[in-house]
Amino acid sequence: MTSSNVSVMAAPLFDPGMARVSLDVPPGLTIDEIVTRVLPHARPASGLLRVILVNDRGASVAEEKYWSQMRPTAGTHVVIRTIPGKNALRSVLLAVVSVASLAFAPAVAGFLGVTSKLSVALVGAGLSIVGQLLVNALIPVQTPDALEKKNVYSIEGWRNELRPGSPVPFAVGKHRYAPPFAAQTYTEVTGDEQYVRALFCFGYGPLRITDLRIGDTSVTDFEDIDIEIREGREGDDPIGLYPQQVLQENDGAELVRPLPRDVTGEVISGAASIETPVIRFSSTNAARVSVILGFPGGLFSIDNKGRLNGYSVSVRIRARLNGIGVWTEVVTLNVNAAKQESFLRQHNWDLPTRGRWQIEVTRMSEDNLNTQVSDKVVLSAIQSIRPEYPINLDTPLALVAIRVRATYQLSGPLNAFNALIEREAQVYVDDAWVAGYGRTPATAYLAALTGTQNPYPATEAEIDMDQIANWHDWCVLKRLKYDRVHDTHEALGEMLNAICAAGRATPRHDGTKWGVVIDRPETLVIDHINPRNSDQFEWSRSYFDAPDGMRITFLDETNDYVQAERIVPWPGHEGPVNLTEAIELPGKTDPGEIWIEARRRMYELQYRADSFSAMQSGRARVVTRGDLVMGSFDVLSRTLVAARVTSISGNLIEIDEEVLVGENYGVRFRTYADEYEVIGISTVRPIGIFAEASRALMLTGSGPAPSIGELIHIGPIATESLALRVRGIEAAEDFQARILMVAAAPEIDTLTDAEVPPAWDGRVGAEVDMAAVVPAAPLFASIASGTVGTGDVNGLKIILRPGTGSTATVTGFELDHRIVGSGIWTTISIPAAASGAAITAYTSGDDVELRARALASTTPGNYTEIATVTIGGNDPAIPSALHAGAVMADGSLGNAFLTISVPTAEAPSQLQLYRAPSGSALDLVSHRIGDPIGVSPGSTVSYVDGDSTRTNLVKGDAFTLGAGWTVASGKATHAPGSAGSLSQAVTFEAGKTYRTAFTVLDYTAGIVTPRLSGGTTVNGGAVGSAGLVFDRLSAVAGNTDFEIYAASDFDGAIDDLLVFVETPGCVDAGQWDYWISPQNSENIAGPIAGPFTVTIY
Repeated sequence: MTSSNVSVMAAPLFDPGMARVSLDVPPGLTIDEIVTRVLPHARPASGLLRVILVNDRGASVAEEKYWSQMRPTAGTHVVIRTIPGKNALRSVLLAVVSVASLAFAPAVAGFLGVTSKLSVALVGAGLSIVGQLLVNALIPVQTPDALEKKNVYSIEGWRNELRPGSPVPFAVGKHRYAPPFAAQTYTEVTGDEQYVRALFCFGYGPLRITDLRIGDTSVTDFEDIDIEIREGREGDDPIGLYPQQVLQENDGAELVRPLPRDVTGEVISGAASIETPVIRFSSTNAARVSVILGFPGGLFSIDNKGRLNGYSVSVRIRARLNGIGVWTEVVTLNVNAAKQESFLRQHNWDLPTRGRWQIEVTRMSEDNLNTQVSDKVVLSAIQSIRPEYPINLDTPLALVAIRVRATYQLSGPLNAFNALIEREAQVYVDDAWVAGYGRTPATAYLAALTGTQNPYPATEAEIDMDQIANWHDWCVLKRLKYDRVHDTHEALGEMLNAICAAGRATPRHDGTKWGVVIDRPETLVIDHINPRNSDQFEWSRSYFDAPDGMRITFLDETNDYVQAERIVPWPGHEGPVNLTEAIELPGKTDPGEIWIEARRRMYELQYRADSFSAMQSGRARVVTRGDLVMGSFDVLSRTLVAARVTSISGNLIEIDEEVLVGENYGVRFRTYADEYEVIGISTVRPIGIFAEASRALMLTGSGPAPSIGELIHIGPIATESLALRVRGIEAAEDFQARILMVAAAPEIDTLTDAEVPPAWDGRVGAEVDMAAVVPAAPLFASIASGTVGTGDVNGLKIILRPGTGSTATVTGFELDHRIVGSGIWTTISIPAAASGAAITAYTSGDDVELRARALASTTPGNYTEIATVTIGGNDPAIPSALHAGAVMADGSLGNAFLTISVPTAEAPSQLQLYRAPSGSALDLVSHRIGDPIGVSPGSTVSYVDGDSTRTNLVKGDAFTLGAGWTVASGKATHAPGSAGSLSQAVTFEAGKTYRTAFTVLDYTAGIVTPRLSGGTTVNGGAVGSAGLVFDRLSAVAGNTDFEIYAASDFDGAIDDLLVFVETPGCVDAGQWDYWISPQNSENIAGPIAGPFTVTIY
């Protein structure tokens, strides 16, 4: 030991593991001063304390009479403990317990809500009674076996569940978690959109909640989504997105109102339809009810022209309290829609009183038997609403509420919500405990002891915070983490054991404080266990054949916490890992840590294969679980005689060989637990000295004896020593204890620290070379070309499918193509999922060669045979152009009349007409007139484009001539000098539009205007030039005459006057070019004829 101080450990209670006090004192103090400093209340009771001085060379008891003169040197470990001693011992122990309990009494009294001196005294007295029970319970009761738990580390995918009666989750560290529902999800309908509201519970807070997802998709990728997060802190506001209890009962019953039928199944004409209500109950204490109706096939009708029209269905809702009394009508809904997609409708209403209401939903519209109508309606759900908040727990919880549009976003229920969570807890930073986000087992240990999930949380005064801080720093140094969500039924002890195991420790409570026992190399030896202070020493070894490796299933934090499995080979194993054993490492999500901790388990099995135990009197024991001790035990230095036991009587045994027993002789033999054990435990017992050779041996001391027929070894005894760790203390009779020990084996930590985990990618198994698996040659499923095959006269489309006869998975195709006779192939790659391609490199009539082969990954298969195709080879003949003289086109009132002579040779099957403004470029889409006209060879086709029913409303001999107007040879002329009108009475209909056209001739000067007179005059546009004029005038009430009004300076003539009523079928007035496209039966056009120019009035 190299310490400059004297290390002191005092055990004031009878059990040296309880209420330990550890501290360092400077060298130079006497033992008497040390005892007084450490246990000031234990003196002056004489003979009740034992002091043991321990160093690396051994241990020695310091007699009390020398305490005032003995001064331990630096590096010495002083152990002070209480020893049994009639009633005085009980007084000392009760005094120690009373001191401890009175120190705790004020805090406990405050917790109970009492603060008077009397109450503090009573609480202290109560704890003293508990202390007496603790002292008297020297043999602890056995704990029941741990209940089998669900393995929360083997979930497949993210799934939210309703878990009534299950514990509220308690998360520590950092983890991705799919929380349980905190309340039932429910639907709400807004217009035609369906929304879902859900409330999730991540457990006791506070938790930092980030990276929210639905499945593997971030919530930010969804539209129309609202989220509220509560981290579980004191003072959190209630959730606003889910403020009340909504109990949704999904149904699905179809609402029908069938027509009565006769015995033959035919509808009875004129008979009333049959009212068929669907009756359900709301939940108890409902204050509001919502009924959701579903239309799974949409709601619409189709007319005889195939057009979509609206349709309506009537549904009545009635209610009554507790199913008793008269029905009260709530509403009759007339649902109207023209939707072919499924949709929902929702109706909510407040109930007159809270209770359990019977709800009746009845279809009032008769079932429609028309196949052109879709009007199926179902009762999708009934919701019972209570105004109370859905969470009834005083402890703050981490909650997330979601409202998301389900329409066109969610393919099923909202049950895959998950998020990344981190617990806010105490972390040790810069020599102080502060609130933060830590992942060490030490932080999780404190959270488990002090958190709100613990019904009896520990205070910091009840925890050895310095020891936990030391453990925390050690966990950080070793990169030990604990990330886990505890969400199953689990005792606090089980939870603490799991947490500590992740930090290479076990929990420990010494009677006053919580702490841990850490499995790490220690240098401070607490005691020496040897034949002088112990007996019944046993040493056993577990023999086993190591597997090739260990298999650990975990949630991989490097891959979004997806379940993974890592196989860790046994140290020194080379070659394939075939034989494995599964182990669990709860709380571990780091693949590197998984490797290191699995390897450590293997090193423990290698270097702690031996188990040691010894019996020790309660007077002598100073060690407790986790202490480092030096064990010294007897072994045979050499075997002189091997003999077989022939008889046994007590400690006297007889063997089949004579032996001369000298000083410090012993025998080694094996003992067995039962008749089925084959290995047994090797035991050494000393034997007494005999003056002469004999077949009788006398065993000395106590312990097991060999059985008759057992082979024993006889020889001198030697002593061996090694460092051991106490793994447990078992109470025995007569105030003795069995000390269970294993090898300290510091090399375990040395080897563990030296581990460097291999790079982790999460892949399982090795890649298989698929190059040898050749795919079969594919098949041409389809080769289409031209208009018939592709809709394009120059088109070429190919569809491939995998061939048969190979197990290779086809990942794609290579398609080669070329002109027949060309030596160069052009290759295109086609994914297997696409299966085909379109080629645009050729024109109609080209002869093309094709071949293809399949690909399995990168391995190509054999080519197909070469296939030949002529582009458009199956297309019908292209019709010839129409002769210009074969088309006659004339314009008229709002229409054009075309006469077309169809040729006999190379005749088209149909004609497609186009109309374009005169002189503009032809657009085959926007200028197209209707559908093609079917024709026959040698026929004559007449076609009217527009409204051919229009007639001229003015007559050439019925004009009234105003000032300056004269008529001669059908032409009206106006002489300048006076203004006047050329008019004619016409019957006009108010609101209709009248089109006019006329030609201005012999123009010299002035303005002429068409107009409707009588009542309010309606003027057209003023004309001041020669030429053809078009105009439109809308009649108003009172118009009786059509006029051409000439200003006084107008010098010119008017001819070809037209006036007619415009209809929607009329073609706009003006000059138009007509084009005619001859086409065959596949809509392939020949040369277009035109333009044929006409004037339409």
